[in-house]
Amino acid sequence: MVSEDPSRVLIFRPGSVGDTIVCLPCFHLIARRFPNAERRVLTNSPVMKVSVPVKEILDGTGLVDDYIEVDHSAVRSRLRTQWDLCRLIRSWRPDLLIVLTDPREFKQHFSELMFFKLCGVRAMLNMSLEERTAPYRWVPERGCYEYEAERLARLMRSLGDARLDDLASWDMRLSPAERERALEAVKPAMGTAGLIVCSIGAALEIQDWGAGNWLAMIEELAAKADGYGLALVGAASEHERSEAMRTRWRGPSVNLCGRLRIRETAAVMKHADVYLGHDSGPIHLAAAMGVPCVGVYTARNPAGSWFPYGDQHRVISHDVPCAGCKLSECTVYAKRCITSITVAEVLAAVEDLLLRVGSSGFGAMGKSLVAG
Repeated sequence: MVSEDPSRVLIFRPGSVGDTIVCLPCFHLIARRFPNAERRVLTNSPVMKVSVPVKEILDGTGLVDDYIEVDHSAVRSRLRTQWDLCRLIRSWRPDLLIVLTDPREFKQHFSELMFFKLCGVRAMLNMSLEERTAPYRWVPERGCYEYEAERLARLMRSLGDARLDDLASWDMRLSPAERERALEAVKPAMGTAGLIVCSIGAALEIQDWGAGNWLAMIEELAAKADGYGLALVGAASEHERSEAMRTRWRGPSVNLCGRLRIRETAAVMKHADVYLGHDSGPIHLAAAMGVPCVGVYTARNPAGSWFPYGDQHRVISHDVPCAGCKLSECTVYAKRCITSITVAEVLAAVEDLLLRVGSSGFGAMGKSLVAG
């Protein structure tokens, strides 16, 4: 039973940018339901160079008061590290644990359940075996599985409505200074017709569509997107690949990889007409900012589960016999799910979105359709 007025709420959500962004409506819901409680997030230290700490995403929102960041691999493998974390949580004495994790296998669920019981947590939400091991639900009208944001909101219904369709539920509460820095950074790319923001980074090798595909796509898009600017965002490690794309763009452009913090990148998204990228954190960041997205996706996860939330987006994902593999690297089928996606498919999706947002600079065909 959830206390009506807990003093301390611990939110368990491992992950990085995308994992945190899809939780924003839940964080807002928790803040509305328990406005007087101290709210802390238990999360993991970044495990990859392109990852961003949860604190960098949520600091400034007022949704969370503090963070407990740990190396989860060390917690699982080292008894001393596990005991240190347990003592830390016990000393804080949370009244309520709210669990916002991916679906778990029984063994991992049982291990985490026993750990939090050892920590002396008084009440737990979303910690039953049924809740944590249940698969994504199929959505017949969409022909795919529920979004991760939908699954989490469903688990949170006992606290109230997460209001997924309200843009305020995705608000990162960007500061005026963050907005100003973003505007100054993106100004060189502002075109007369609008702005396309793109990120070709991928947390996992299997999620990478390939440099050749991106270069071919951007060259064809540049020939059609008259008057559009291009801004490339991402980690510093993605600067060189992104620069190769930028030099093929015919209009104004800027390479911001490694130059902005994650919240400033979110502010850059506010200026975009369309976002284009892989299944990675920035696509969820763009969607949270209300930007229509084109996503190039593998089939490693249940189709739809990690698509950007909302029907305004266009995701290209091919169904293959090995779909749902959950692999980080494909050594057998040469990533056939994503490498089979053609430049023409991605280009058509971008064209469709630019027409839908009412742009008048997308080639002669786009101008005539909008005018008609």
